[in-house]
Amino acid sequence: MANNAVLISLGSFALLILAYFTYGRFLARRVFRLDASRPTPAHTKQDGVDYVPTKVPVLFGHHFASIAGLGPILGPAIAVIWGWGPAVLWVVIGCIFMGAVHDLGALTVSLRYQGRSIGDVCNDLIGRRARFLFLLIIFFLMSLAMGAFVNAISALFVSFNPDAIIPSFGLMLVAMAIGIAVYKLRVGLGPATAVGLLAFGGLIMLGVRNPLPTYAWFASDETQQLLDEGRTAGAEVDRGSIKAAAYLEAEGDEQAAEDLAVAATTASRTWIYVLLCYGFIASVLPVWLLLQPRDYINSFQLYIALALMVAGLAVAAVKGLEFNVIDAEMIRKPDGAPPMVPFLFVTIACGAVSGFHSLVSSGTTVRQLNHETDALPIGFGAMLTEGALAILVIMACVAGLGSAAWAPGGAYADWGGIKGGGLGVQLAAVVDGGANFLTVVGVEQRLAKAFLAVTVVAFAMTTLDSATRLLRFNVEEIFRSLKCEPLANRYFASLIAVTGIALFAQPKGKVLWTLFGTTNQLLAGLTLLAVSLFLFKLRRPVIYTLVPMVIMLSMTVWAMALQLQKFYKDYDKETTWLLFWVSAIVMAMAAWLIVEAILSFSRGRGGLEISDVEETDDEAVEAASAAHLG
Repeated sequence: MANNAVLISLGSFALLILAYFTYGRFLARRVFRLDASRPTPAHTKQDGVDYVPTKVPVLFGHHFASIAGLGPILGPAIAVIWGWGPAVLWVVIGCIFMGAVHDLGALTVSLRYQGRSIGDVCNDLIGRRARFLFLLIIFFLMSLAMGAFVNAISALFVSFNPDAIIPSFGLMLVAMAIGIAVYKLRVGLGPATAVGLLAFGGLIMLGVRNPLPTYAWFASDETQQLLDEGRTAGAEVDRGSIKAAAYLEAEGDEQAAEDLAVAATTASRTWIYVLLCYGFIASVLPVWLLLQPRDYINSFQLYIALALMVAGLAVAAVKGLEFNVIDAEMIRKPDGAPPMVPFLFVTIACGAVSGFHSLVSSGTTVRQLNHETDALPIGFGAMLTEGALAILVIMACVAGLGSAAWAPGGAYADWGGIKGGGLGVQLAAVVDGGANFLTVVGVEQRLAKAFLAVTVVAFAMTTLDSATRLLRFNVEEIFRSLKCEPLANRYFASLIAVTGIALFAQPKGKVLWTLFGTTNQLLAGLTLLAVSLFLFKLRRPVIYTLVPMVIMLSMTVWAMALQLQKFYKDYDKETTWLLFWVSAIVMAMAAWLIVEAILSFSRGRGGLEISDVEETDDEAVEAASAAHLG
C-alpha cells in the first residue's frame, strides 16, 4: 500500500466519510446544537436578492463551488514537493479536525446572529475595535486574493486555455436561464438540471473545437498571418500564447514572437478589465439569478471529474498500470525549498483548512440556509468533499505524471521547478496527471486535458464572482461601522470592492500571491478564535475549536515571521518592500485582535446579549437536533 495510489485515495475517502457520520454529527448535536425548528435568516430576512431559502443539493453545489476554486488544486500541487505522505496526512487530519470544524463553526455563529458575517459578529463577541480590525483584515485578504485570481484567470485565458473561454462565459447564460426557470417559471429542479448539464457539455465541446486565441486579436497583421499558416500546418497555436510563441520561435521569426508577447500582455490586461466588470455585475445581481445556479451546475462538472479520476485510478489498479504507482518519495527535502514545517500548513490551505471559507459560510451560504441542520451537510460535508478533491490532486501529481516529473530536470526535481515555473507549471501538473487517469477509462487525452482545464478555469471564475459579492458585504459592514449608512448600498459597495481588487490585479500585484497562503490561514485561526469565544460565552465545550485555533495561529505566525525575515533581507529587490510592509501591517492587526479576544475571554463566561443565541431548554434542543440529524 505504500505506493498504491488507489488504496491511499480510497482509505482517505473512507476516513472522511466516517468523520462526517461520527465527528460531524457529534459537533452538530452536542457542541453547536443545530435546531431544525429555529427559523433561519433565509426565512426571517427573505428579500429575493441575498436572503433566499434554498434546497440542500443546490446550496451544497453553490457553497462547494465557492469554497473550492483554485485553492485545493494549486496548494497540494505545490506541497507534494515535500513528499506525498505529509501532504496526505495534513489534508485528512486538517480537513476533519480543523477545516470542517472551522466551516461549521463559522456558519453556526452567523446563523445565531441572523446572517451577520463573522467579522461583524466580533462586535458582540469581542468589541467594536475587534470588529473593525477583523473587517480590515478581511478586506485586505479578499482584495489581495481576488486580484491574484484575476491575474490567474486572464493568464489561463491568454497563455494556456483559450478553449475555456466559450464554456466559462456561456455557462453564465445557461445559469441565468436555469435560475429564471426554477425560481420564476417553477420548472422542476431535475429537468432544469438535466438541460443545464447538456447545454454545459455542449459548450465544453464547442470550446474545445473553437478556442478563442484572444492574444492574436491584438497582434499585427503579419503575425496573425504567420499564426494562420501554423494553424493550417497543424501547429497548436490556438492552445495558448505560450505554444504560439514557441511555434514562431521555432520558425525563426523573432520579431513576430516579440510582437506576440506584446499582444498577449495587452490581451491579459483587457481580460482583467472584463473580469472586473463581470465581478461587479455578479455581485449586484440577485443570488438566485447567476451565482447560485452557476455554482450548482459547476459542481456537477467537478463531481464528474472526481468520479472519472477515481474510476481511472481503480481501473489502473486492477490492470496493474503505471498510473496507480506513486513515483514520488513519501518524505522529501528538496533543494531550495523552505522548511516543511511550518510552510506545509500554509501551502495547503483550502484542501485542509481555509479562512476564506468562513467568509463564504457567513457571507452568502448562511443567507440561503433553509434549516439550521442543513449546516452539517453543507458546512461540514462540503469541506470533506474538498479534502477528497485535494487527495486526488495529490495523486495526479505523484502518480499520474509518471516518474519523469520527479527525476532530475523534471518539474518536481527541486523547489525552483514547481515554484519558479509559476501558475502554469502547477496547473499543468494537475491537468496532465489527471488527464492520464481519465485516459485509462477511455477518454481521449486531448479531450481529457481540455475538460480538466475547463474545470479549473470554471472554478476560478466561480471563486471570483462569489468573493466579489463577499467583499461587497464586507465593504457595506465597514461603512456601517463608520456610521456612513448612505454609502452602504450594494452598488457603491460593489464599486469599492472591485476597485480594491483592481489595485492588486495590476502587474505588481502578482508578487503578493505568496502572501495569500499566510493571510488566509491567519484568518482561519482568527475565525476559530471567534467561534471559541462564542462557545465559551455560552458555557459550551471549547476544546474542539480552541486546539485547532492554537495550531493554526502558531503555524501561520511562524511562517509569516520567516517570510518577513526574507522580505527584509531582500528589501531593495523589485517590490519586496511592499511584501514586507503588507505582512507587517497584517501581523500587527492580527496581534491586536488576539489581545482584544484574550481580554474578552478574561471577562468570563456568559454576557452574550443576543436572545436568539441562548437556548432555554438545552435538552429539548439537543433532542430535536438528534432527531433531524439522525
